[in-house]
Amino acid sequence: MPLRPLRPRGSARETALRLLARRDHGAGELRRKLRQRGYSEEETKKAVESLSGGGLLSDAACARAFARESLSSGHGPAWIRAKLKSRGVTADAPAVLLEDECESLRELLKRRRVAGAALTDPKERARIMRFARGRGYGSAAIVRVLGDIDDEFGG
Repeated sequence: MPLRPLRPRGSARETALRLLARRDHGAGELRRKLRQRGYSEEETKKAVESLSGGGLLSDAACARAFARESLSSGHGPAWIRAKLKSRGVTADAPAVLLEDECESLRELLKRRRVAGAALTDPKERARIMRFARGRGYGSAAIVRVLGDIDDEFGG
């Protein structure tokens, strides 16, 4: 049995407000979600323009909130930029200070129970570095944090 097309409930603006109540969205992501829910291109455009004009929708604010949340959950700036791009957020990813990036990486390694003893083996150290790069951390932060761990454990 074929699926019937979705019939949107309420106005596009009301639906957009419900989506924004859950979390920040970029304009592109909000447009995509409204279109998926069956709203016309015109309804979607009007809703997004209305919310943007009213200050309720901002790609820059969305990018800042996402970057804060991502750093605290163990992702670095490169991962954040890629994820924002995939979500259609057109604002540039906010600059992440090296100190904030290092703190985020320290917390991630602490949660993963990476200790100084694991860093004495070159293979293990390389594995940890690859892991951190895969999470989007930059080389400067990785070198600084691993050096701090070495110093802490007398390495």
